[in-house]
Amino acid sequence: MKKIAFFLCAAALLGTMTSCHRSTDVSPNVSPVVVDKTRTLVVTTNTAADITYAGKTVSNVTTAKFENVAATGTLKIKPRSNNYYDQEDMAVDFYDKLLLAIDVQLVKKPTIAVSQDDAKSGQVVNNDLDNQNATETVANITVPPTTIITGNTTDPFTITTFVPAETVIESTEKDQEVEANVLVIRCTPDGAKFSEPVDVTLGIANSAGFDLECVYADDETETLPMTDLGNDKWKVSIPHFSDWYNYLKTVVTETAENAEVVTGTSAIKAGENKINYRVKAGALETSSLRCKLVTTFIQKKFGAYMETNRTATFSSDAAGRATWRVTQPYKDVTLKSNVKVFTARIYGEPTFEIVSTQSEADYHSGGSVN
Repeated sequence: MKKIAFFLCAAALLGTMTSCHRSTDVSPNVSPVVVDKTRTLVVTTNTAADITYAGKTVSNVTTAKFENVAATGTLKIKPRSNNYYDQEDMAVDFYDKLLLAIDVQLVKKPTIAVSQDDAKSGQVVNNDLDNQNATETVANITVPPTTIITGNTTDPFTITTFVPAETVIESTEKDQEVEANVLVIRCTPDGAKFSEPVDVTLGIANSAGFDLECVYADDETETLPMTDLGNDKWKVSIPHFSDWYNYLKTVVTETAENAEVVTGTSAIKAGENKINYRVKAGALETSSLRCKLVTTFIQKKFGAYMETNRTATFSSDAAGRATWRVTQPYKDVTLKSNVKVFTARIYGEPTFEIVSTQSEADYHSGGSVN
């Protein structure tokens, strides 16, 4: 009887070990992956502000992140300092994107002002040094001594430049013409009119050779030619003071679609699992022109570049390992403006997938996957 009892115990123990080994030998089965596709807006500014999107406000910050937001809405930005102009309300549209980054340069009010009589006597109106540094643009106004000033004649003359807060996500196809407002010239007093045009000259770093056009902000049918003076200097002769847009005009010469692929392996457990992964959005300049006009153009037409985390959720019927893959499509675009050529990489919506699973035993032994 003792021998029979021993054999029964051994058989039971062997059965338990076999059962245990079999369960760890089987690759886990996982449910379809659900990806967290929360729509996210990131807004950055150059000075502290109250930033509002679709009714939600983040106060006294230079970066605001809005998650799980509507695809369309109004962006409002009010600087905390009275030394800056309020930002005009901006319409936002994600189109088919889930991530959107907007960089807003709040405009510092000018401190350099020249009386109209002094300006007519030959004193040049310049933008402040802070404004020059912020926009990499030296701007000045020269008024002909014989000009007759009408309209708003009560205020001194000032000039500032700024990068407008606009974002338009565009498709790009070969031979498509694409333009963007990359710089605004603000001349005050708004409404001053001149019997003969006044010259505005701009020194814009690394800008020679591009195709620029000046457009009146309140009536975009009123366009003025920009004269390339060489040595990164431009001139435009304006008939009245207001905000004037500077459009960079380009044509798409080449496009190529590809994808970045990232793979990884994560431990999983029986039940619900979450895997965090990194995604990209917007566009990156991939040329080396080092021109602020180009950087601004790319951000405005295709969205500022950003990276963020996203979460994939799924269930597994057993513990083990999961090999996953993130495929991030992108389009490389080549654009030409006059004689200048530059390139950008525009990121599309990524996909996440579980490629395979392994049991813990197979993973540690280098065994097969399902």
